[in-house]
Amino acid sequence: MNCYIKFSISDDARFQDLKSVFEVVKDKKDFPQSDEFWLNVFPDYALQQFSFLEHDVKPSFKTADYNSPFTWHFYSLTELLSVNYEIEYADCFKLSENEGQLEYQPYSYPYGGITGLIVFIKAFNCVPTHIDDGTSLYTIDFLDNGDFSITDLIDPANQSSGDKLFSATKLLWQFAKRYNKR
Repeated sequence: MNCYIKFSISDDARFQDLKSVFEVVKDKKDFPQSDEFWLNVFPDYALQQFSFLEHDVKPSFKTADYNSPFTWHFYSLTELLSVNYEIEYADCFKLSENEGQLEYQPYSYPYGGITGLIVFIKAFNCVPTHIDDGTSLYTIDFLDNGDFSITDLIDPANQSSGDKLFSATKLLWQFAKRYNKR
């Protein structure tokens, strides 16, 4: 069974854009591409949500301010998605008219975290709601400041995503136990 992120869909055209870009990311995984390539793959409305450095190849329209909190640098995201994530992309599909799911399979744990995938999905105005990251099941709540928090649905004692540092050994053990149950 794959890990996944469920998300709400409010605009089918934006979901279709997400699916299309997902397929390109999946196809180009582990094959680095030029900055110009990625600029041409993402739709303008998604690019507007990212920041670009002064020396970056940039779109010809206004994008997010680099100094804004919780704004991602576009090429950091594309490098994470296409090269640095230790995952295999499986699928991106609709579960219903208003809900979709992006599935992936980690090669290892930790594989690069969920934040990049959440930012990627949200750039298409699809809102992540639930995650199975291979260690547990979580809900996602977006905060007014643009950040998000996750709530563990399996371990009631681990309810805040920011209270303490994670233990890589504990997470690897949880991942192995859940994987063996599949």
